[in-house]
Amino acid sequence: MKTSISKRMFQYLAAPMSAILLGMGLLFTSTVSAQDNMSIVGSPHDFRSEGWANQNNEICVVCHTPHNAISPSDGPLWNRTLTTATYTLYLPNTTPGSDIQGTGFNQPTGVSRLCLSCHDGTIAVDSFGRNGDGTPFVLGTTYVGDLNANANIGDGIAGGTTGDLSNDHPVAFTFPAPGADIEIVSPTGGQVAGLLPLFGTGNDQMECATCHDVHATNTFDELLRVDNDGSGLCLTCHIK
Repeated sequence: MKTSISKRMFQYLAAPMSAILLGMGLLFTSTVSAQDNMSIVGSPHDFRSEGWANQNNEICVVCHTPHNAISPSDGPLWNRTLTTATYTLYLPNTTPGSDIQGTGFNQPTGVSRLCLSCHDGTIAVDSFGRNGDGTPFVLGTTYVGDLNANANIGDGIAGGTTGDLSNDHPVAFTFPAPGADIEIVSPTGGQVAGLLPLFGTGNDQMECATCHDVHATNTFDELLRVDNDGSGLCLTCHIK
């Protein structure tokens, strides 16, 4: 009798439990799939399919090299020609209502300048690597604007020395402390809300990599660190 009851209870419980477990599995799957990339492999920074990138099916070489780095002090074993452009900057002083109104800006430095070596439009995307004598390769001929106009955020002219960042979110500035007239989240421990990293020696600089993860680790569209559905990325910093 006990065995019969146990079997009957198992039959009654098995189906609901299976449904619950299936639902949990689907929930977990949808959560993971909401993130477009979990690795640089297959991400927008995987250039293996581009003829200009390399001939050995490598991914990292476009930006990094284990030997004879072009500029080891500006980036980790950096392998790209660095931009020397002078940019027209976003000017919050002339933008009423800006959360960072009054904050001074300088020319992009640090990690942002590394990003701009591809994205300002003045440096060819195939300008990377060194010749056998250690000198940089001659500037390439493929410009980011020729590949994807949306990727040329600096609107630079191919081979030029200037770029326009006046219509882009500012970078390379000290993240402002909240005040009575600044609706912004207070950073702690070199991060904003534990999600967006700050850079520089004081871990207080807003850079391109604050919002974007170039290596596509748990990123969303446009290599964003936070899903911007419902302006989620914007609201991580801005109190609105």
